Amino acid sequence: MQNRKLTFALLAIFALVSTSCAKLQARDNLNKGVRAFREANYENAVNYFQEAIRLDPELSMAEVYLGTAYLQQYIPGAMSEDNQKNADMAIATFQKILQRESNNPSAIAGLASIYQNTGQLQKAREFYLKNAQINPTDPVPFYSVGSVDWMIVYDKAAPPPPEEQLQLVNEGLEYLDKALALNQDYEDAMAYKNLLYREKARLTENEDEKTQLIVQADEWFNKALETRKRLQEKKNAGLAVEQK
Repeated sequence: MQNRKLTFALLAIFALVSTSCAKLQARDNLNKGVRAFREANYENAVNYFQEAIRLDPELSMAEVYLGTAYLQQYIPGAMSEDNQKNADMAIATFQKILQRESNNPSAIAGLASIYQNTGQLQKAREFYLKNAQINPTDPVPFYSVGSVDWMIVYDKAAPPPPEEQLQLVNEGLEYLDKALALNQDYEDAMAYKNLLYREKARLTENEDEKTQLIVQADEWFNKALETRKRLQEKKNAGLAVEQK
């Protein structure tokens, strides 16, 4: 009986040591994968991240990096089988993460990006909206909603009905305002406000309203240019100080 207890104890210790070793090896593969990722060697990075996940299935960071490595290898518009596989694997990896962690911001952002890159704009919008909801202090997700709303409205191949287009325009303007409230110098948000006002002008039948909307579009276009110029001058001034 005593020998049996000792055997169980030794087995438990062995299992604990084996688990610890596996986790250490998983972390080592994660670190190697991150280095390969930063060097844009995505194929090697994928292999390291896959091995890290095999050794430690609970290592969420490895899954996030794995999905992102697939995303980085995807070339929008390319029709090869390997290219489509990268898109499919990115989507599958990010979705697997969300099955365990429904509000994982990296997986949500990753899905929004790959859906946009593959032309699935409605799905991209869905995840950009969710990203904005869970990151209320980050202007980028709010900007992303506004920009993808414009892409959907501007789609000449399969445009939504006019009523839906107007809803998307108004939503986009609202979210761009939220982005600008968080970052007053967000020049890209200003540029998309210009574009959305022009779409709103196209959708209205009232000539006076159309004229006013074009004026607003021009104002935001000019404001974006002025902001870009000011920020570039500020950047150049900072570089000049560093070089002295």
